[in-house]
This record gives sequence, structure tokens and C-alpha cells, in this order.
Amino acid sequence: MSVGDSLPAPVSPASFRYRLLRGLARIWVNLFFRKVRFVNRGALPEGRPAMLLAGHPASFLDAVLLITAFERHVHCFVDGRFLRGFWRGWFAGHLDMISYELADQSFRGAIERAGEVLQKGEMLLFFADEQASKPGEPHHLFAHPALIAMQAEVQNAGQLGLEVYPVHLFLPVAQLFSTELLIYLDTPLIPAEYLARGGSLAEHAQALAAAAEESCRQNVHRLQPEDIQFFLEDLAEILRTDLKEDWEKRANWKQKVDGFGLSQFVAEWVEQLNGLHPGQLVALRDRVEAYREARRSCALGQMELEQGGEWLKSAPLRIACGVASLVGLPVAVYGFINYLVAGFILHRAGFLHHKEGQNPAVRWAIIALVVLGAYALQTLLCALWLGRTITGYYAPSLPLSGAWLLGYFWLLRHHTSYLLLDFRTSRLAAKLLPMRKELIRELDAARDTYAEMLGLAH
Repeated sequence: MSVGDSLPAPVSPASFRYRLLRGLARIWVNLFFRKVRFVNRGALPEGRPAMLLAGHPASFLDAVLLITAFERHVHCFVDGRFLRGFWRGWFAGHLDMISYELADQSFRGAIERAGEVLQKGEMLLFFADEQASKPGEPHHLFAHPALIAMQAEVQNAGQLGLEVYPVHLFLPVAQLFSTELLIYLDTPLIPAEYLARGGSLAEHAQALAAAAEESCRQNVHRLQPEDIQFFLEDLAEILRTDLKEDWEKRANWKQKVDGFGLSQFVAEWVEQLNGLHPGQLVALRDRVEAYREARRSCALGQMELEQGGEWLKSAPLRIACGVASLVGLPVAVYGFINYLVAGFILHRAGFLHHKEGQNPAVRWAIIALVVLGAYALQTLLCALWLGRTITGYYAPSLPLSGAWLLGYFWLLRHHTSYLLLDFRTSRLAAKLLPMRKELIRELDAARDTYAEMLGLAH
């Protein structure tokens, strides 16, 4: 389904300004994505308010993507730090995003505005909270939207008809181009049903938030357990390699890395990421697999180089081989052109490659006759078109260029190919360390974000 396809008609008409900017945003989104596709259509209510709860932390890009995906007027509740800068702030204001800052009084006003949106029968979008309310307190992803939903339903005596939809998003964040955003609307939660159970408003909000969190953690896009296990094993190996190389640089360091493994905290972080933001986990896994593949290719190249011979260790021989390969290329091309006629005839006749049951002596005799016949024909044509003087130079060059062509093929196969392999392997080996360090930095940043979300100090 393309961006903006086949979702229910708007409950209340959006402003022309909103619809115009949403249309421009859709054009921009389509430049980067093949499509924004709904895995299931869902059953968004017509004529009633709805609340969408995206299971991973907010970003300006995700907010814009979800606004363009729905035909209904969507009000995104977004932390103001993602909307800093003139253009982001301008687009956020004209796309009716509700900006807030936890540190000032704007948060209370943003909550009041969100409640008004629901009272009007419109649609709200919330992202998962990234930070705990206070350091050391248990973290709740949807504490604020759950409270807003319950308050709106209480103010209407349970007759508002609000439905809360957990939203599962999948976007491989490291591969923005030529990909697609997948959206899955989970089974809606009904705040009015919580009111019917009895109890305080805070208890109802807490129960609603817990149900929404559990639904988001069971993300339909999550990786399978065996994939997670492979990722953790690769990740542990990368970290051990980095630690080993770091220790080897220290004088008289005797400690080994064999007994080191990933902490339980890292395993919990990966599981959390798999539930709330599988697209980011897939991007990290792709980076890990790219590093592993680069390391494997480098090791294979080094193994092949070991079979190339001792001459690779000699700088003069390497230089001589490189010079011969470059200087001899024009002569080899000249010889190749001279043998096009003979080669074409032998290829069509099936004599270029030995076949079972074919007499080798007969085969080579035929090849010699065809080559000599081509020599004679080409020499005759040269004499007719270019004169005897040029022919006198051309005729001796035929066998000489042919002999050089055979020798050049041998040079390419037994020496030049090893030089090229050594060049590629050296370049790849030089990239391994920066690749690993960049990957570890990304992993540390994602892990630290998770630690902040839990209210833990670094």
C-alpha cells in the first residue's frame, strides 16, 4: 500500500495548511522509500477518537512518516528537543504536532491540548517515553498517554468511545534509501473497559499503560530467538577481539580474553530493542554481519596469498611484476586483436577447449592450421590495403604478439592476480579497525540510551 492509501476518512476536516504540508511530506517520503505499507489495515474507528502508541522512542522522521501514512488528521505528541531548528519547528507547528518540554510548564499545557484533541474526536500519536520520571524509579513507556486516555474517558463518563492502538513500526534505520516502512496496528485497548472494573484513575492508567507496553514488546517485527543468539555471539566475538588488540598493545600484559562474555544487561538491552525498535536492531545486526564478512574475506585473502610463493615478499620482484603487467598490457591487447579472427573460428568450431574423446594431436594440428590461415589472410589484406612496407612490419608482429599474449595470460594468472589480491586484502584489513570502532561506538550509544531510559547512571 502506498503512502496514504485506504485508511478511514477523517473524523474532522484538517486545515488546508495541514493537508498541503502533509502532501509535500508524502512526496519527500516517497523519494526515500519504495512505500509505507500497513501489514494489517486495522479497524480505526470512524467518528470516534483514537490514540496511537508507537513502541519505540520518538524522532522527527518517525513523526513525519506516521503523519503521512494516515488520512485522518494526526496530532503527534513529541518531545521538543526533536523539533529544534527553524525548519523542524516550522513543519512541526504547521503539521499540528504537540511539542512539550519536561523541564518547564509547557508539559502541562501539552497534556491539556492532547485532552482537547481527544474531546474533539480526533487522533493522537504518542511515542514511548525515553526517560524514567525520576532516577531509580521503574520506567513506564506509556504512563502519560495512558493517564490522558483515562482522564478523557472519565470526563465523558465512559462514553467517549476512545480506542488505544499499539503501533509496531519496522524501519531499518541504517538503510534509509530503497526500503520500506512497515506499520502494524495491534488489537485496540478500550479505556472504558478499565473504568468498569472499579478502582482509582491512577490504577486504571497504570493498568492501561502496562497492557500497551506488553503489546508493544510482543512486536510482530521482532527477530527470532535464534537470530538474537547469533547476533549476541557475533557481538561478543567483536568485543573480545577489540579487547584483545587493546591489551596486546600494553607491555607485559598477561590477561586473556577467553573467559569474557556479554553482561546480562547487554542481553536485556538487545531483548528490549528487539521488542520496541527491531528496525534499529536489524541495522546493528547488518553492521555486525558486514564486519564479520569483511574479516572473513580478509582472512581468505591472506590464506590465498600464503600460497602465492616467496616472491611476494620481495619488493623488487613485486615492482617488476607490476611494471610488466602495466607496460605489457598494450602489446597484449594488440595480440588479442590480431587473434580475434582465429579465435572466433576456433570457438565456433569447438576447438578452444578440449572435449572428451577428442584427439589432442588432431586438435592442436587444427588450431595451428587455423592460426596460420588467419596469419596468411590478415597479411594478404594488409598488403592489399596498406602496402608492402607496412606489411613487412606487420607480418613478423603476428607470431611475436601471439607469443606475448600467451605469456601475458600466464603472468596475470600466476603473478598479477596475487598483486591485485594483496592490494584488495591490504585495503580491507585497513578498514577493519575503523569498522569495528565505529560499530562499538554505535553499540555503546544505543546501550547508553537504554540505560538512561531505565534511569541508571553510566
